[in-house]
Amino acid sequence: MSAVPSRRRTQVDRSAETRAILIRATIELLQTVGFAGTTTALIARRAGVTTGALHHHFATKDELMFGVLDAASERVRARLDAEEHLAPGAALHISDLVRHLWEVYGDPEYWAIWEIIIGTRSDEAVHPRVVAHRLETMRKVLHPWLVRHTSAEQSRPRAIALFEFMLTAIRGLSLERFLDKDEAYFERNLKILAELVGERLEALAPKDFAR
Repeated sequence: MSAVPSRRRTQVDRSAETRAILIRATIELLQTVGFAGTTTALIARRAGVTTGALHHHFATKDELMFGVLDAASERVRARLDAEEHLAPGAALHISDLVRHLWEVYGDPEYWAIWEIIIGTRSDEAVHPRVVAHRLETMRKVLHPWLVRHTSAEQSRPRAIALFEFMLTAIRGLSLERFLDKDEAYFERNLKILAELVGERLEALAPKDFAR
């Protein structure tokens, strides 16, 4: 039997791969040297490409930062999609949802996003775009997902508000990693959060949510 020939990588494949490597290098540097220390020259060196190649894919450092933000949004989407296996009409377990969101927002890697948010705070041109990007992720990724899991239309605004509160709490809890808290601390607080939010959502839409 003849071997099946492997598909040749196209220019689009190579370009996507290089962009992914550059974004990964940027995330790692944001975590270790911070926003100010993350220069395009340092990113190129860490990614193993020339600065010319970097600027071919990302013209400026700002463009790279938005590439990191886009990657974070896609990671949230992928985690939420893990809940899409639910059978039609099945209640969504808030404890599972909290766990999925914690895997994104509680990951030390998410500090790269905080570095971008904090690092651009004095830039009047870029910072509003960063804030708008995060709000757009909420509008395009999180809200539609929640709507798909809420059968009662009248309960959706309150469910969305509770969902946003849960995200705020999870993101805030993630900052506690810098105070050297152990994993038991996070597990305990995530359980409390799931119970509190789950109780509210269950009362709001018992058919859709369970603790």
